[in-house]
Amino acid sequence: MKLCGNSVDPNAAGRMNVAIADFLHSHCLPFSLANDPKLAKILEIARTLGPNYKPPHRDTISGKYLDALHATYWSEQMKTLLSEARVFGLTLFGDGATIKTVPLVNVLAAGVNNPFALLDIADCTDHLAKGGKKDARYIAKICTPLIKQIESEVLDVNGKKSPGVIDLVFFDGASNVQNAGEILRASNRRITVGHGAEHVVSLFFSDVYTKVPEFQRLSNFAKKVRNIFGSVRHSPSAMFKKYSRAHNRGVYIGFIKPSECRMAGEHIALLRLLRLRNALRATITSKEFLDLRVFHTVTFVLNDPTFWKWLFVMCRALYAPMRVLRLADQKKTAMDKLFYYVSQTDRMLPKYLGDVEAHSASLMSDATINAIDTSTFSAGVSDDDDSDDGSDEDENGGDDAESVVESDDSGESDDDDNVQ
Repeated sequence: MKLCGNSVDPNAAGRMNVAIADFLHSHCLPFSLANDPKLAKILEIARTLGPNYKPPHRDTISGKYLDALHATYWSEQMKTLLSEARVFGLTLFGDGATIKTVPLVNVLAAGVNNPFALLDIADCTDHLAKGGKKDARYIAKICTPLIKQIESEVLDVNGKKSPGVIDLVFFDGASNVQNAGEILRASNRRITVGHGAEHVVSLFFSDVYTKVPEFQRLSNFAKKVRNIFGSVRHSPSAMFKKYSRAHNRGVYIGFIKPSECRMAGEHIALLRLLRLRNALRATITSKEFLDLRVFHTVTFVLNDPTFWKWLFVMCRALYAPMRVLRLADQKKTAMDKLFYYVSQTDRMLPKYLGDVEAHSASLMSDATINAIDTSTFSAGVSDDDDSDDGSDEDENGGDDAESVVESDDSGESDDDDNVQ
């Protein structure tokens, strides 16, 4: 078939679909990329190409094209970041991180029209190899050129710039970054240095789950339950998946593994455990699980209704600070509500902690507490692998961490965040 001198293949659409699917499958890429606007853009441009086009070499992609894209995105983010910056100012914030043993310092900026503009990810390896430290002077040395670069950006056709536009600096509570903020303030008296709300709340949760025995006990038990029903214990995990789908409209919702790089990870794991109550109880009362004759102390606790009431009361006690954390880490500007949320937390926290103290003794029997503390894995399970590397991802990818504490029937270090 010919149309305007070009050959038309009636099977071209099907062949293209197969080629896209094969590319995604072969490279283990997310299926959602098939609907990505950038892929659609590639196909749109490809229609205009002649038959002699060849894709660029990988060195070219990692070289000049990477540099060109960086320059383009930097220009675009500066445009939104500096929009109305003269009126409202800008905020600089950052933190240390260790990814695959590489020491890094992340620096970002925020304005009313761009809440998270990435300025730099500084590799500190060479500095540390020479005997240096990630101290206040070094961190300030990383931030200072970035501040000058932002202030030298041209805002409009008149060539106007915005010196002193950065008037707020947020770091966590570590002394080195707070002192770095003070160094920046000394060079620009408009700057105010503060503690980042998200990290402060994260440290609060870290203290709770390392210093309060009741929360430690619950967190340790939740990890045991996850290892049995959501990790490498093959038979219980397979049974739980079946009942999780049955109780969640066909969607598997699994456990959440606490991580040092996830703020309030221990508490989020407890909220997810509470949400999985019905699926867990259906699993442990099923015939196929009872026939295994294993994990008796764990199932004793999970079958106890008072345990779930206690878990709900404990989760509800920290509902208010969890709302503060969610306010801080959402991807839109909402910090104008911070004072109100903190005031509500000051009001609600003593109330619900008092409720915990009043009901803990009546809800938790000595037998249940002893079972939680002494629960271990039975040796008779015929699983080949005892390591804890099971997947904790959900098919729907959602947390729903807070909604579970509204009703009992609802179905880091200071310096670096370590990511292995």
